[in-house]
Amino acid sequence: FDTKLSYYIDKFKKEKKHILKDNTYRRYVALIDKWIIPKYKNFKIKDIKTSILKDYLNEQYNLGKSAKSVELYRTVFSGIIQEAVFDDVLPNNPFKNIKRKAKVKPKITPLSAKEVRILLDNSSGWFRNYIGFATTLGLRSGELIALKWIDIKKDEIQIRRTRDFNRDTPPKTASSVRNLPMFESLKEFVESQREISGHLEYVFPRKNGLPWSDTQWIAKYHWYPLLEKFKLEKRRLYEMRHTFATNMLNSGHFKVTEISRMLGHTTTEYLFNVYSTYIESEK
Repeated sequence: FDTKLSYYIDKFKKEKKHILKDNTYRRYVALIDKWIIPKYKNFKIKDIKTSILKDYLNEQYNLGKSAKSVELYRTVFSGIIQEAVFDDVLPNNPFKNIKRKAKVKPKITPLSAKEVRILLDNSSGWFRNYIGFATTLGLRSGELIALKWIDIKKDEIQIRRTRDFNRDTPPKTASSVRNLPMFESLKEFVESQREISGHLEYVFPRKNGLPWSDTQWIAKYHWYPLLEKFKLEKRRLYEMRHTFATNMLNSGHFKVTEISRMLGHTTTEYLFNVYSTYIESEK
């Protein structure tokens, strides 16, 4: 009963190391090391009350973290405490006494056809091709920088991996392993990029030929400056994926189930939740 939280932090890390994807595990460990260990590691398990955990969550909100991020912080800390519940050291998990913040429907800001044209007309080289790939295929950011030339076939694009923390890993879910059609509008960007990096392994490498560790530098030094230059609304690189999805929905040429498969979603539920205003024919 006098066991400190640090004991269960170690247990949690050891267990999760073998069952989580590498990227997820590293994210959990980084969160624990920064936000839990410095302040809470020496607390005795019996002394971790609901009020303390409310302060922990409120601190994250006060730092401007999104509800989605705070939910992750809660999941990790709650998972650590749950180890003590499993050992019968605690009768229940005090997080159960804290209400979750209501989920807010994510706001998307896809690019209009005019905005996409502005970006393409005023960019060049690999970054113009990057925008072309992103808006035409709807890949997740990590999937795009992990794309290799062996994945590009005559009639299709094979999505087999994602990239984050400077490592290639399997895609987010089993349904994320997918084949996308070689759209006619994509061929221009494929051939242009082949002249730039066709002799290398990755389709979109850095200047030194090595792959990007993640997309934050692309966003910081290429994406945001381009949006700012032409007075376009600031939005994430990820909005190019939303642009693809809304274009597919507005085209009327694809069923929702087909678009969901192209996006790599497990079910159509997420598509309906996020893009409901764009799904006119199936409301």
